[in-house]
Parts: sequence; structure tokens; C-alpha cells
Amino acid sequence: KFSFFSTDDAAEVQLGGYDPDTTQGTMWYTPALSRNDFIVGVNSLKFGQSHGSSVELLAFKSETQRKFGAPSIMDSGTSCLVIPADHMQGQLSNVPWDDFARNWGKEKSFWLEIGEKTWEIPFSSWYLADTEQTCVQPSPEGMQGLLVGDVFFREYVVEFDMTDSRPIIGIAPLNKQYTPVTKNQLANYELHQAPKAKLSLLKGEEVMYPAEHSETLTAVDRIPIVNQKGTQYFMDVSVGTPAQPFTVIFDTGSTVFGVFSYKDKLPDTIKKELPGYYFSQNLKTLAQSSGGPVAALQVGGSSGAAPFGFGGVLQSRGLLGGLVVVNAALIGVVVAVGRRARRSGYVAMGETPVGV
Repeated sequence: KFSFFSTDDAAEVQLGGYDPDTTQGTMWYTPALSRNDFIVGVNSLKFGQSHGSSVELLAFKSETQRKFGAPSIMDSGTSCLVIPADHMQGQLSNVPWDDFARNWGKEKSFWLEIGEKTWEIPFSSWYLADTEQTCVQPSPEGMQGLLVGDVFFREYVVEFDMTDSRPIIGIAPLNKQYTPVTKNQLANYELHQAPKAKLSLLKGEEVMYPAEHSETLTAVDRIPIVNQKGTQYFMDVSVGTPAQPFTVIFDTGSTVFGVFSYKDKLPDTIKKELPGYYFSQNLKTLAQSSGGPVAALQVGGSSGAAPFGFGGVLQSRGLLGGLVVVNAALIGVVVAVGRRARRSGYVAMGETPVGV
């Protein structure tokens, strides 16, 4: 398990749990809705000057739908709060994005209800004063639910517990007086953990419970994260033997870990799991067609490639079957997918712990 939080100019990952000094209050836990993703149900999303006078942006048509909530990914790879721009396949009687735009105003907050607990995202987090921009976005076509991005992680410490068959999400207010570390630090703390005996996933009956305290000591490794202009988080990892350093995007919304590698030098164990078109000589990159030094991400062999800036960093949101080719020589390899990495021994991030 690990936890993550951010400030305006720094961020930190804590492996093994969370440091109680980083929180201002109790850590509350709820089971994820998926076995493979960090998804929680948001039962209510309000917007206004105060919670009591705010407008409900998730007008569910039935109480059953409201109890289950809108599936929402706790996503460190998304900068803003992304809300539905449609009726969520008929579940809502309104369009949340339209109601937000209609009621937009400064000094207003969002209130998310998760597991019968309400969490505020204040104006100072979702409005970027330096650039005078609103960090709230409409969901892309076809997406059902919310993306809870960095505007949330700047207010709360979020723990991702994968020690059971289904992830457990913990949320606690961030201690704004805490200063993120600038180098790796290992420390021991009294154990605060999820009350797993109380957490059961019954559709429409998800409830958050407070952490259980124990005098047992647990080791937590605190790792600094580079906060790139408050919009993207980077960390350094080492892969392979001998260890090779890579800078990667820290993204809890992705199920894969991708790095650049020479495709002809991949281990046979990986080559056997990749489709034959990975090694086709007919593959073309955006760099070849445009002459620019860019990487091309192509999922499932489709022709619609999406550009990413070249520099040794790859963020892949696809499942096994995505590839990156740079100047026809390099390929970004999905070395593990989700929980499968625990068995394969490769490196993965997101829904699988970082490890070798």
C-alpha cells in the first residue's frame, strides 16, 4: 500500500502506508468499486458558497442509482476535476457540466460525498489564480463518471491499500504545515490501517470507516515527487539488473508501467506476450511522417496515434497491446498490467505496487 498528496509546488509518495503527521484528522476508508482500479462511488457533487446553499450537480433519477454513485477514479495523472458532460446513460436528470457552468462563480466550493462522508474542494484548489483558469473540465464523450484529479490531492492525503483482493481507498485532510521530503526517508510509525472487518462491498451500501490505531510499528518510506507546474508528477525508478534509471509519470489512474527500450533487445519472456505487429518493419511513427522528435502511442495496432513529448518519459493509458515507436528504433513496452505484475515480477505502477 502507498499514500500520496501534493502541495502547490511539491508532492510525496509514502510506501507502506502513511505518516500520521501528514494528516490533519482521521483517515477514513472505503472499498473500491473495482478489483483493478482505484474507483469510488460519488453519491453527491455539490457546488456553491456553502454546503447548505449549494447546487446538486449529480441529480440521480433514482435513489438506488444515487446510493451506488457515479464511478470516480482517484487519478493523480489528471490535473483537474472532470465531471460528466451528459446524462450518464440516462442515470441523471441533468447535465452536471452545464449546471456548473451556469452557476460558476468565484469563492465557491465543491463538495463530494463518498461513503456518506463529505469532502470539500475549495475555490483555492480548483481555480488557478496565477493563470486565472478554472481547473474543472467536462468529461470526454463516452466516459461515464468523474476523474478526481490533483485539485483533490492538494487538499487530502489519499491512501491506496492493495493488501486485499479489492483495493481500499483512504482519505484524510492534509496537514498544510507538513513539508514534503526532498530525498528518500525511511521512518517507523505506529500503525494506522483500514478496519477491513467493517469494510464490505454491498452495492449501494458503501460506507467510510475511520482508521484503526495499533501500537505496532510499521515502516514507511517517504519519496519525493517532482511537481511539474502543479499539473504533472514525476518520480525516478530503477528497472532491471543492473539497475537502469528512468523518470516516469506518477499516475494512479493508469494500470501499466511503460519505459523506452530497444525492441530487438527485449527479454524472450516479454516478446512471447507481445503481438507480432510489435516487430513489424512497416510501422511508422509521427516522427517519420512529420519530421519532429515525438513519440507515437498506438493502442491495439490502430492507426490513430497520439503524440507525447519525447524525453524518455511515457505515460500509457492503454492495456497490453499499446506500443510506442520512436524513430522506428525504440518501443515503449508495457511490462506489466494491473495485478498481474505481482506474479510476473516486472515493474508496475497505478493499481499495482511499485517493485521489482
